[in-house]
Amino acid sequence: MTRYTVGCVSYVNAIPLVEMFEEMGAASPVRVLYDVPSRLPALLESGEADAILVSSVDALRVADRRMAEGVCIGSRGAVKSVRLFSKVPPAEIQKLALDQSSMTSNRLAQIILGERYGVRPETVELAPNLETMLEQADACVLIGDIGMMTDGSGLTVLDLGAEWVALTGKPFVWAAWIGNEKVTPELAWWLNRAAACVGSSDGAEPEYIWRNRKTMVARAMSQANWPEETARDYFESVMAYKMDDSMLEGLREYQRRLLANGFEDATHFPELIGAAEGAVA
Repeated sequence: MTRYTVGCVSYVNAIPLVEMFEEMGAASPVRVLYDVPSRLPALLESGEADAILVSSVDALRVADRRMAEGVCIGSRGAVKSVRLFSKVPPAEIQKLALDQSSMTSNRLAQIILGERYGVRPETVELAPNLETMLEQADACVLIGDIGMMTDGSGLTVLDLGAEWVALTGKPFVWAAWIGNEKVTPELAWWLNRAAACVGSSDGAEPEYIWRNRKTMVARAMSQANWPEETARDYFESVMAYKMDDSMLEGLREYQRRLLANGFEDATHFPELIGAAEGAVA
């Protein structure tokens, strides 16, 4: 039944966007290929993938891209898994070590330090390890599972999701489904349906949402060695998977601030493709 193929990262925060397809098995209309972020664009360019889950910066740097409307990886406050760790107060940071796996978080950190704390430190990209990064810099950015679980005792720790909201009053879009003409309204519909499985605990959801929530939590516990309570809270209270108008405005605000801070390649806002069941063009 496979009609589409998507490329996805294997991070915990992406689990709710693809778990439904994994649970459907051979009956799924969407096949999921996993790879590291740096190799996902090659899947799109080769035609092996119809859409890829990419970070916000990647969505803004390439012309003529399409974005599935209605679904994203976002946050409306503290994100917990994208943090800056510093040996000195933020206003005294002179050298910042950047996590080489995340351009979006790295640029966000520089925007926040410049606009909220008045510093524009020298930067260096390193493999994500707190100890080695802080040997070479005053502060570092860590993301994902490492950013979530790293112990910041004795350090100044900034949650970049919370810092963004304090700076702008808007939510932040960390990643979205991006592609070209193969991002059809039908594919957007399936991607939205999968994201809906994260749901909310209001007692009025279809059974499949509860089933998929349990498997999502179990996957996070196994994949990242998270306690059950941490995984459940992360999916239900921390992350936001619906790209509503406020999320879109947050993404546009990020683009405005990227350009204002000298990141001149963020000039392309993707075409939004609305979801329509059974529509292929």
